[in-house]
Amino acid sequence: MVARCMLNVLVVSLLSLSLSPATSADDTHTEGQLWLYGNITGVVTPSWAYTVMPGIRYEFADSLEDAGGVTMYELFTGPMFTHRFGQLRFRLPLWYYYMGFPISATNDYFDSHNLELIPMLDYSWGRVTLSSRSIFHNKLYADNSVFATESQRNGYSLLLRQMLQVSYALSSTLAVTLADEVFVGLVEDEETNDMARGEPFFEREGFSMNRVYAGASVTIVPGISVAPQYVLETHHDPDNDSELTRVRHYLFVTLNGVVNLF
Repeated sequence: MVARCMLNVLVVSLLSLSLSPATSADDTHTEGQLWLYGNITGVVTPSWAYTVMPGIRYEFADSLEDAGGVTMYELFTGPMFTHRFGQLRFRLPLWYYYMGFPISATNDYFDSHNLELIPMLDYSWGRVTLSSRSIFHNKLYADNSVFATESQRNGYSLLLRQMLQVSYALSSTLAVTLADEVFVGLVEDEETNDMARGEPFFEREGFSMNRVYAGASVTIVPGISVAPQYVLETHHDPDNDSELTRVRHYLFVTLNGVVNLF
């Protein structure tokens, strides 16, 4: 009964969220993308692990122009601290994050270097797990067609990404998930904030994006799992009353591998 209710909630949420942007702004720029991650984590001790996670995004549909093919390369890597307090698990990754942007229209390539501090809390209660993830996205370097000097490229901005997630285990190998993530810029780069802001530039202050995730996590064999999800991503203009400017639909798939090294 609980599993059936969870599935009903997921379906209703997906329908309402996917229909609302289209009905409120028919001329909104809409895109469809495939988003893939490969995550390998080596557990060094009960408290420490190290992660390497490359990713790629591929655009296959665009309402305003030809689809752009590969739009982004990503790489996360770094250590993670873990500690348990009964049913509460605390994790704290500190990861380097590389972002690469091939620009097919002009044959350019932009990139950035970032540092991610990611406190996470998971509370398990029977088959239900409630999770909070806060990403403090520190951008330290941005190379693009607008920033002409190294002083402009070497800067600093801070974006907070706050996600809340609920997961329900249907079995020992299958769980369904539903999550929402809000993007809020906290610090702008002082030297370039009057030139250009937002990826692939430095972040801008205010609410700029929201993501809704709905999907599942499937354990293939112990230590290996796959997590397919649908993601609805809405972009908003912080300088214009959070006006909706862009909608993206993702098929988001993560392949996870965990290796015990102790």
